[in-house]
Amino acid sequence: MKKIEMIKSHREFSEIIHKEKYLRNQHFSIYIRKGKYSYPHFGIAVSKKIGNAVMRNKAKRRMRVILDEWKKDLKYNRDYIIIMKENVKNLSFQEMQQSFIKLMEKEN
Repeated sequence: MKKIEMIKSHREFSEIIHKEKYLRNQHFSIYIRKGKYSYPHFGIAVSKKIGNAVMRNKAKRRMRVILDEWKKDLKYNRDYIIIMKENVKNLSFQEMQQSFIKLMEKEN
């Protein structure tokens, strides 16, 4: 995933989380906002409940791989904030991918 596709600022995160629609399941909460650009932007947030920094970074790396594979199927002019819940730490990569895909199918 390119840096240009990432949402990093705290202001943008909180603006999207507090004002926009969302999708939820047992593993993820995804907030979606109509974007300003012709390509999607992503923000990934991981709670400290998942584990230490190594576990949180592993979860974020997995999410970035999933997003790289599936961003062509997502709507292009959207901003997505993906918040991973605590029980993500018990999932394999394939289970994490399936859970994300099922949730994103609800958006379309």
